[in-house]
Amino acid sequence: MRTNRQYTIGILADDLTSAADGAGPFVERGLRAVVGRGRLPKEGATIVAVDSGSRSVAATQAAERVAELAAQLASSDILFKTVDSTLRGHVTAELEAAFKASGRKMLVFAPAFPAAGRTTVRGVQLVDGVPVAETAYGRDPVHPARHSRLVDFVTDTVGNVVILDAATQDDLDTQIAALPEPQSILWVGSPGMAVALAKRLATVAAGSNAIVAAHGDILVAIGSANPLSHRQANQIAADARVTLLRAPAQRADDPTSVLHDIARDAAGRLRDKRFDVVIATGGDTMEAILDGLNIRAFDILREFEPGFPLGRALLGDGRELLIAMKAGGFGDDDTLRRAIAQLRQNTIVREQALS
Repeated sequence: MRTNRQYTIGILADDLTSAADGAGPFVERGLRAVVGRGRLPKEGATIVAVDSGSRSVAATQAAERVAELAAQLASSDILFKTVDSTLRGHVTAELEAAFKASGRKMLVFAPAFPAAGRTTVRGVQLVDGVPVAETAYGRDPVHPARHSRLVDFVTDTVGNVVILDAATQDDLDTQIAALPEPQSILWVGSPGMAVALAKRLATVAAGSNAIVAAHGDILVAIGSANPLSHRQANQIAADARVTLLRAPAQRADDPTSVLHDIARDAAGRLRDKRFDVVIATGGDTMEAILDGLNIRAFDILREFEPGFPLGRALLGDGRELLIAMKAGGFGDDDTLRRAIAQLRQNTIVREQALS
């Protein structure tokens, strides 16, 4: 189905950050996106993204969840299955299940995200030039990247597969724009593919008009042990109007327990009306916080930068809560500081406009 001659787009992700940043580039081009957690959101939109929550379950259960949700999203004009750009999670099981349930004729696999240093050269996924399985992502004790060659993730049951190399975003844009019959393809990739698909498929060229401001205090929850996420946290640690919760910089013996403690603390604090923004690093972190607040769906408003989307949810008391999330390894040392500064600058602009 189409809305005002615009493709409807279904996005299926295995964690929350992937669902949100898969939708973000389409929102930047003026389209409305809604994210559902574990199920399709009740409210429809041109862009519907669903987090299957499957990265943290067994492969067989992940395949079952993905098959069910892919079948529900298959009526969308375009079906986009996100994968982590470092190839963590149950990539093989989910690709096979999604393709079978999608009814599509071809699978296009392009997990490159050049803006974050993740490229694909001769079918090998690289992080800053190193095969991903040989980097720290290959040693992740929870979701390790086990292979670097993309062909190793695709079983014979998928059949018609195209694997795209990409060293730059222009590479992705050009190749994705050239593939015919986009409705017949199961698109599989990361935020780099989302950017390329938005450029090709979003007929509305205007950017997002959302001016989103933080009026109260900001809570930042760092659930990732990635060193970059902790350097980002250090840049905002002295901010008096930021409450910072973070996991140890060294991987804990029981990371799940640490994450749940942070999420429980964050959810309790966010019931205080002085907070109107929460920023989390790590999809598991925001998932756990939203569980604590009983939030099952939210809108995507804009992106601070690729891979760092900002959304809006409603709390049980009717208050709006701005929610922003990013993977632990995305951005540079100043990413969080810039996002917070932007939210506060928007507050000044809005107050001046109202005065």
